[in-house]
Amino acid sequence: MSGCMKITHPRLLIPLVLALGLSSCATYTTPGRPADLTLFTEPKARKAYTARPAIRFPANIAIVRVQEGGYVSAQGRAHGQGAYSVVTKRDIEKEKDVDALSQLPGLAGAVKLNRLLLPQTLNTDEDLREAAAKLHADAILIYTLNTEFRSNDVLPPLTALSLGILNTTRYQITATASAILMDTKTGYIYGALEESSDETAGAILFDGSDFARQKAERSAFEKLLTSFGPFWKGLYARHR
Repeated sequence: MSGCMKITHPRLLIPLVLALGLSSCATYTTPGRPADLTLFTEPKARKAYTARPAIRFPANIAIVRVQEGGYVSAQGRAHGQGAYSVVTKRDIEKEKDVDALSQLPGLAGAVKLNRLLLPQTLNTDEDLREAAAKLHADAILIYTLNTEFRSNDVLPPLTALSLGILNTTRYQITATASAILMDTKTGYIYGALEESSDETAGAILFDGSDFARQKAERSAFEKLLTSFGPFWKGLYARHR
């Protein structure tokens, strides 16, 4: 006799299927935290006041996304260790974003920093400024994304989230994109920008596609790029 239980009555089969469904769940590992942008804003007052703008027009700018050290998302691990890391793989960004920035008045071109220009250990703004200088960029647009998942007004930790197959819990996702524009030569901060976006996601969030997180972050990033246009035009008018 085999050790398997044979069930022939349909009414007995239904509770068993439900039990198996409730015990099964999908998992989703939330990405890491944003980078601390105060690392790039010269916290020492004297040094901050002595920094001066050195930008010349038409200017070239480098674009770089920073996150906390050891940042990991569904798209892979960010480059570098230390106080922060750099996301070099395209995640929510699109090629047209760089092209759109290049069309702004007074801007000769925009380029993204890649891992070949960056040291393995990243701790200060000088690590990014040295990489940008190799590309002859006059300024660096440094941005980071902070994404939170909320369920029933409870903010879970940044870890693996689980959802049973028959669970109907919905998550509110809030993504905030923050950026600063820094002078490559002097470290002078031309200004700071911040935009956010909310997206609601249900079970699809946990199907392994990472779609909901990307949708929320893309929305916040698009708003950031939109607000950068007027910001840059004002900067161009003041410093040209």
